[in-house]
Amino acid sequence: MAVIISYRLTSWNLPYVAYVKAFGKCHDQASPFGPAGTTPPYLNIPSPGAASSAHQTSDPSPTTKLVHHKRALDRSSLLLQGRHRELLTISSREDRITLTDYFHDFYMYSFVTAKYWGKGPRRWTPAVISALTLGSSDRRLEALQAPSQLCRWLIYVPRINYEHIPDIPDSNPDAERDDLDPNSLNFWQEWPSDPGSSYTEVIHESITHGSFSRIPSDTLPLSTQLITESVRQHSKAVELDAWKMAIMSGNVELLVTLWEKEEALPEKIADIHPIHLAATFLDGANTGCRMIAELISMLPWMYLRNYPLDDLDHTLLDKFMINILRSHTSVYPEEVSNAFNPPHRFPGEEKNNCGRWDADSPVIRALFCSGYSRIPNDWKHAFCHTAIQAICHSSIAIYGSSLSPDINALSGLFVRRCGHCGLQLKLGPLHALVVVTFYLAHRGMSGETLFGPLAILVCLMSIGADPLLKTNMSVEDILGTAEPDRCHHRPLDALDLMEAVPVSLQQTWTSKCHTGWLCITEIFRMHRDRPTAAVDDSSESDEESISEPHHPVCQLEERIIGAELHDEWLKWPRPKPKLALLWATIQAELLTYRRIKIGDGWMSENFSMTALNDWLEGKSATFKTPLVERDMLKEYSTCCGWFLCAGFPTPTAGDVCETHFMNMDIYDRTTFHPQQDITDTWMDMAMEEES
Repeated sequence: MAVIISYRLTSWNLPYVAYVKAFGKCHDQASPFGPAGTTPPYLNIPSPGAASSAHQTSDPSPTTKLVHHKRALDRSSLLLQGRHRELLTISSREDRITLTDYFHDFYMYSFVTAKYWGKGPRRWTPAVISALTLGSSDRRLEALQAPSQLCRWLIYVPRINYEHIPDIPDSNPDAERDDLDPNSLNFWQEWPSDPGSSYTEVIHESITHGSFSRIPSDTLPLSTQLITESVRQHSKAVELDAWKMAIMSGNVELLVTLWEKEEALPEKIADIHPIHLAATFLDGANTGCRMIAELISMLPWMYLRNYPLDDLDHTLLDKFMINILRSHTSVYPEEVSNAFNPPHRFPGEEKNNCGRWDADSPVIRALFCSGYSRIPNDWKHAFCHTAIQAICHSSIAIYGSSLSPDINALSGLFVRRCGHCGLQLKLGPLHALVVVTFYLAHRGMSGETLFGPLAILVCLMSIGADPLLKTNMSVEDILGTAEPDRCHHRPLDALDLMEAVPVSLQQTWTSKCHTGWLCITEIFRMHRDRPTAAVDDSSESDEESISEPHHPVCQLEERIIGAELHDEWLKWPRPKPKLALLWATIQAELLTYRRIKIGDGWMSENFSMTALNDWLEGKSATFKTPLVERDMLKEYSTCCGWFLCAGFPTPTAGDVCETHFMNMDIYDRTTFHPQQDITDTWMDMAMEEES
C-alpha cells in the first residue's frame, strides 16, 4: 500500500496547457512533455498487418490485464507520494492531459469550497464552479483582457461587541445547485450555524467519489480503488489538506473552525510550512496579517524558531521579497532562486497581493487555460500601499515577539557561488531588500516611487533588523558580470551594496526612483555614522562614565504598556531620532491613502519623498511634509515612532490621525476587519515559555 501524502493532491494548481509551460524541458533532464524519440535506424519494426476477423473483437489476455493493472498501481503510487513529474514522464500525452486536468479540477473544487465556506452553495458542483470561475463561453474571450489596475484594500476598525444578525437561511441548502447564478443575491446566502459536514469531510468525500470533475474517474490511467483506500486509511492526512486550502484561499474563519473542531494541530503540520504558505499567498485586500497572526496563535510557541526555513531554504522575509518581485517587477523567477527552475514561475502567482485577482477569478482561469503559466507584466503595477501595509504588519506579527525567529538570518534568495573559489555567497535580510529595491527601480512598473522598500526598511529596523550586518557577497556575481578567474566577493553591509550599484544603471531610472534610492541610502548612512560617546573627565569613575547610555523616555512604555518594551518585553531597539518621526509618518500614509482612479499618484500629497531626502541629507532642519507641518498626526512615542494606543503594532487610522482625512471610504473596494491585537498572542507565548 502506498503511503499517502495527501497535501500533494491539492498541488495541481495549473491546467495541463499551463503546466507544460511551467515545467518545460530542463537542460539536464528529460522532459515529461516532449515528443517520443524516433526509432533508431538499426531497428526495423514492421507495422502489424490487418487483424483477422477472428481476433478483432477479442478481449485483452489475462497477462495484458495484469500488466495494465500493475501500471495503474505504479502510477497511483507515484501520485500518492507526490512524485508528479515521474508520473507524467511515464504517461502518454493523452494520459498526461487527463491526469493534470482531473486533479486541477480537484484543486479548484477544494479552493472554491474553502474560500466560500460558510456562504453560497453547500455542495459545489463542476457546473457551478465553472459558472463562477469561467463564466459562459461568450464571456471567456472577454476574461482574457487585463484586470483593473485599481487595488482593493483592508481597513482595520476598533473592536466593537455586537450581536450578528444572520441572513435568512436557504430553505433547501443541500439541493443540487447547477442552475444557480453566482451573480444573484440569493446565491451567497449565509449558512445556518451547523453546516452538517465539516470541510475536511467534504473534500474527503469528493476525492473518493470523483464528484469534483466532469472527467469520468474510470478513464484515469490510475487505480481509483487504491486512491480511495489510501484516502480512507489516512484521514488525518486529508485534514492537513484542509488546513492548506484554508490558508491558500484566505478563509481565516474556516481555519479557526478547523482548529476548534479538533482542538489540535494536524499531524505533520510543519510539512506544509503553514506560515510560509500564508506569506506566499498574502492578500492585503482581504486578510492582511490576520491569517499569519491566527496561525502564530495556534502553533506551538517555539514553532517559528524551530522552523524558520521552508523546504526551499527560504525565510519568511524571503517570502515577502518574492511577493514583491512577483507582483511588481519583470524579474524572472530563476533570477531570484534556483528553486524556481523549474517551475518557471513564482509560487502564488494566481493570487494578487492587493485583491485584483485570485485563483478562482475568471481572468486567471482564462489566462491559464490559454497556456500561460505566469502573470503578464502588463497586468502588474507599482508597489502599492495595500501590499506594503500587509507586508509591514505581517513582518511585525512574525518578528515582533521576543520568541520570534532571527530577523537577521541570512536570505535564501539571490544565492551565488564564487566561480573562482567556490564560496557560497548569501545575503543578509536587508541586503536582500536592497536587491529588491534595485529591481523595483530598474525593472519595476510605471509610477514606482520606492516608498514601499523605504517603509519596509524602517519597519524591520524598528523591530530589530541590523543595518550594519556584513556578509560575503559580490555585486558582480548578482549582476552576472563577474570574471571567473578571480574572486569578487568581500564583506559588505547594506550601504556598501547600494554604493556598489553602477551609476550607469542608476541613470536609467526615473527621478522618483532616484529620490527614493537616495532616501534609503541616507537611512543606512545615519547608522554607520554612529557618534562615539565622549568621556567626561570629572569626579565620576571610569566605570561610571561608561555605564549604560542615556535613553530617551518612551511614552509608549510609560503611558500605554506600563512595562519595559525596549529592554525587557519585546526588546525592540530604540531607533535614531529621525526614524521615530519617519516611522510615524509612514504608518499614517499607509493607513489613509489609496490610488482611487487611474492617473492618481501612488502616494498622497501628505508625504513628500523629496522633502524626506532633503531632511535626511541635512538640507532642511525639519521634515517639511504636510503630515508634520500641518500637525496631522496623533501623539506617538518620540523614542520609537509607535503610536500611543493599545493596538500599537497594527493601529487603525483613528489611532494615528488627528482628523479624518483618509480617502479609502469606498465600500465596494474595501474589506473591514476588527483591529488585529497581536500583543495578546505575544504575551501568551511569553507565559508559555516561563511555564
